[in-house]
Amino acid sequence: MTSQELKDFAKNVVGVDAIGIAPISRFEGAPEYMSPRTVFPGVKSVIVFARRIIRGCYRGIERGTHWPSYQVFAYSGLTKLVHQANYRIGRFIEDHGFLSVPCPPAATLKEAGPRGPVPPGGKYPRDVNVSLRIAAVLAGLGEMGWSKVLLTPQFGPRQRLGLILTDAELEPDPVRIGRICDRCKICVRDCPGNAIDPKKGNTITAPGAGVSWECNDLKVGKCKLTHFGLNRATSPHFVKTFPGIYLPMEEQGNTWVEGWNFGHALFNAVPTWKAFSAYPIAICGARGCIISCMNHLEKRRRIKNIFRHDFTNEKPWRLPEKPLVGHDDHHGFVYDPEDPESVPSSIKSDWY
Repeated sequence: MTSQELKDFAKNVVGVDAIGIAPISRFEGAPEYMSPRTVFPGVKSVIVFARRIIRGCYRGIERGTHWPSYQVFAYSGLTKLVHQANYRIGRFIEDHGFLSVPCPPAATLKEAGPRGPVPPGGKYPRDVNVSLRIAAVLAGLGEMGWSKVLLTPQFGPRQRLGLILTDAELEPDPVRIGRICDRCKICVRDCPGNAIDPKKGNTITAPGAGVSWECNDLKVGKCKLTHFGLNRATSPHFVKTFPGIYLPMEEQGNTWVEGWNFGHALFNAVPTWKAFSAYPIAICGARGCIISCMNHLEKRRRIKNIFRHDFTNEKPWRLPEKPLVGHDDHHGFVYDPEDPESVPSSIKSDWY
């Protein structure tokens, strides 16, 4: 099995949009809890592939009119297709006599803390989480933009990733960084959660690959609150159910885990969200890190997937972050949907 045979199968039969390969040597120096070797000591090659996010699935959130398409075709539904592709590529590898170890995308486990005592006697750590984005960079798929989102030359920020470890020694792809992101930082301006730091950065170094790059010091707690729809500025569903609650994003100091737990605790209380899914879903629309970045890269012709029309020339919409009325006016926001006049005039401007 050659690298080209594997790539031809992945692209032409399975239908992935991009695929790259890194030798395990590029991961030298990775912490044990992020190292492919911790998962599979015999790994020789790390395979990363991408399935594109349909550009139009962002249109409903950009207009503030339709959320399900974004959830299905950019998150849960697309993730299932990534898993299916991972399985089929894995079968192809194992049909050729090599081991295939799939590593599906995982949450920010590091912030959860240890799930048990520190393993004694030099044993491996728990909850190993290989970073798909770092692996994608080392496999030559693209680069990490200032926002910490992976940017590929084909689609910019529009893709979801799959990762496979194998003991097959495959021809690697060259690492390519510093060609797509021009540090415009429009992602900073348009992130509704104020989660992307405009100045403070983190340097990621891969000594085994001889490369390093810088991206922002992402405020993952604010990102998670906004992603789960707890940001009033971009979540009309939250405003409808909790019209008097004020959660200014710039003042929040929560961790990713706290945001995750808060979102799960409130999810079933919001009728629209509960109708979408059985568990918390993507609500923010990736307004800065994907939509604005995508639009910028397309206009500057810095990516290959170019369309006949710009995605948008409008400024991102925002709802008032601070409640316009208190309990004495909204009384739990009870209203008759058949009678528009039943909505108190004092809060019509806050109704979306």
